[in-house]
Amino acid sequence: MSDKSAQANRYAQAVFQAMLERWQTALGQVSDVLSKDKTLAPALQDTSKSVADKSAMLQATLPPDTPLEVSNLLKLLIQAGDLDLLPEIGMALTQAATGTVAPAQAEVTSAVELSPEEQEKLRSSLSAQYGDGLVFSFHVDPALMGGLRVRVGDRLIDTSVASRLSALRESLTAAVR
Repeated sequence: MSDKSAQANRYAQAVFQAMLERWQTALGQVSDVLSKDKTLAPALQDTSKSVADKSAMLQATLPPDTPLEVSNLLKLLIQAGDLDLLPEIGMALTQAATGTVAPAQAEVTSAVELSPEEQEKLRSSLSAQYGDGLVFSFHVDPALMGGLRVRVGDRLIDTSVASRLSALRESLTAAVR
């Protein structure tokens, strides 16, 4: 790589880092505003208010130096009803910039407490299926009545008795109509 090319890459990296820091700061400020103002978040979720009213309410509480791009993103999130995704967007932005991927969450819910052996079997089975690096959490929900509900990332495997009964109820109701 030539000296000019290396120098250009350093400048480009500096510009990229500055843009990333600007976005992270702005998104952090928005998250702070939403967490401090206990009336703002419910007002932004109110379906009786127009998108323009919600955007104006949020804009009024933001620092004046909020970048236009961030304001536009917030308007889009309000319009889509996805403002609660703000923390995840910040994490995804950092992951995209650094090229890293956060470990996938594996949430296992059972009707009864699983023994350590059963938990280990599930860990090895899910790791074989989804890859190493899963972060496991085990929960008990007696409402499942039996079976398991496993969520890995955005995938859901539901073998619970409750979901099977619900599916049966739906099919019987559809057949009667």
